[in-house]
Amino acid sequence: MSDRVLDLERKVERHSEAIENLERWQAKQNGSLAKIDDRLHSLERWIMATLATAVVSLLIQLLMRG
Repeated sequence: MSDRVLDLERKVERHSEAIENLERWQAKQNGSLAKIDDRLHSLERWIMATLATAVVSLLIQLLMRG
């Protein structure tokens, strides 16, 4: 019985360590995802600004012809 208890305690300890490692990894991944999200928002703003510039340029060209 004592060996069984020791074995279970070791398994619980290994599981606890594995869970701690996974939680650290998850926190690191969440940080990486936040950085990616920021970069995507920046890219979205750049694309919208480029589109707005193209639309304004097209409108100016159309007004100059008319």
